[in-house]
Amino acid sequence: MFAAASIVRTGYTQTYMTGISMYGASGLTENTILPYYAIKNFPVMDFDSNDLRCRTTETDVSETGVKVLQVAKAGDTITLYWDPESKTIVTTESEPEFVNGPCMVYLSPVENEAKDGWFKIYGSGMVNDKWCTDGIRERGGKLDVTIDATIAPGQYYLRGEIIGLNYSELNSWDDYTQGAQSFANCAVIEIVDGGDVVPEGVSIPGIYDKDDSSLKGDFRNADDSYEVPGPEEYKGGESKASSSSSSSKKSSSKKN
Repeated sequence: MFAAASIVRTGYTQTYMTGISMYGASGLTENTILPYYAIKNFPVMDFDSNDLRCRTTETDVSETGVKVLQVAKAGDTITLYWDPESKTIVTTESEPEFVNGPCMVYLSPVENEAKDGWFKIYGSGMVNDKWCTDGIRERGGKLDVTIDATIAPGQYYLRGEIIGLNYSELNSWDDYTQGAQSFANCAVIEIVDGGDVVPEGVSIPGIYDKDDSSLKGDFRNADDSYEVPGPEEYKGGESKASSSSSSSKKSSSKKN
């Protein structure tokens, strides 16, 4: 799925989230993940587009028919599954390359209709000179994420995202045919037994700056100093910085 830190120069990568597992029970069915298969393989390259939310603008649960996955207890770990065979589909190289880049996971209360209120609960770039996507590949497509124990109960959109940096050195933001590629998919989960905090969120689009040093450039020799793009990561009542070039620190709010 995801090869080590070699970055190819021309083409399109592809990957998509295939399901979510809670307590060993898997939600690997088509109607738990947005979008459906027909458009899963296409990355979003216009980071000002509403499609950046879930790789589709069709996020109304009542209209899409996406069902709520099993409940997740705040403080527990869930597993996101990604397609284990995702590679470039157009390339100047003789062999396809795997998607390389950081991984992020966001939540937003369902009542926000996936437009705003997004807060990051996970972000990973490079660890020991390996991309987050390398770790997913090594685990057969799995990414473990902990639901912070302080998050208030309720239904949330969960947004899993991988950003492919295979062609980031070729950024051409005028026509969106080159540059960083966002692979985001969403599901609806219900959190129970949580605290009383709904972290202050941000709008999507709006989480990434087109000139972010974590999105634009040649990352073939990236190392652990790479900064995960986007807003700060919410951690136990506090926020952990993700990228110096993105949103300023957000405070947390209590749910009434």
